[in-house]
Amino acid sequence: MVEVPLFIVNGLIESGKTTLIKEIIENNESYQGGNTLIVVCEQGEVEYEDDWLKKYDVNIAYVDNQSELTKEFLIALDKKYEPIQIVMEFNSFYNLDDLEFPEYMPLYQQVTLIDATKFAVYFNNMKQVFNDVVKYASLIVFNRCDGVKELASYRRQVRALNKECQIGFEGSNGVLTTMLDEDLPYDITKKVIILEDNDYPTWYIDVFDNYSKYEGKTIKFKTFVRDILDESIVVGRNVMTCCENDIQFLGYEVINETDVSVGIGDCIYIECEVTHEYSVFAKEEVVMLHAKKISKLPKEEDVVLSF
Repeated sequence: MVEVPLFIVNGLIESGKTTLIKEIIENNESYQGGNTLIVVCEQGEVEYEDDWLKKYDVNIAYVDNQSELTKEFLIALDKKYEPIQIVMEFNSFYNLDDLEFPEYMPLYQQVTLIDATKFAVYFNNMKQVFNDVVKYASLIVFNRCDGVKELASYRRQVRALNKECQIGFEGSNGVLTTMLDEDLPYDITKKVIILEDNDYPTWYIDVFDNYSKYEGKTIKFKTFVRDILDESIVVGRNVMTCCENDIQFLGYEVINETDVSVGIGDCIYIECEVTHEYSVFAKEEVVMLHAKKISKLPKEEDVVLSF
């Protein structure tokens, strides 16, 4: 069986999914000439006009509800159209975890679009749906960003839900960028940065994205010991990333350069430096902390933090 890669374009309604798919096809000859099948699971204001489909020789199929989107349905479409790739305009209210795709249709990429002007409404009122939309995406694009001042905060909130994705921002000029002026709750220009409890989630996300700007600085914060490894320890905090049912441990591997011994569950105050180096435990390069000073604090519960 010939492999047919599947690409999913996800996002809440009117986030620009159809427009993006049309732009991709219009600008890539490999998607034209009968090579692409578009599976539309949600229809918005922008449509795939008959003239447009004929011009680029693109086939299209529509799905009215999730029950129709079966493995057998996709196999039948493959036999009918024989596409080289399938682009699926997904419905954000479908549950991707419940879907089963044919083995020869691997999911190559999920791109999620977010209307920056509506982010706060979606995130605050539809948290579970929003979480489902972003959690499997390899690329998340905020569009309609012109005039939106909270992009740095939005970026950190999305990063908490999906640590592996790339995040980009697009304005009305169509230019995509990943660069933002961060609005951090602490002074990044200082040589010594003291983190309050509520600063920790923001710092955690920012240091993984921009570790180089923390190199050479001393970071001080309260944390808890989660694990003791052969050559390091793991510290961090529990953080509510989306809703009460989605609490994650956001932690770091730490090289303890002090003579203070710690145990699992200890509450400590750590002074450390940030590096990016190979971890024997993770078997890859990661953000690593080097503890220069550790002070044990009285035992206490790890209060769940939030963004």
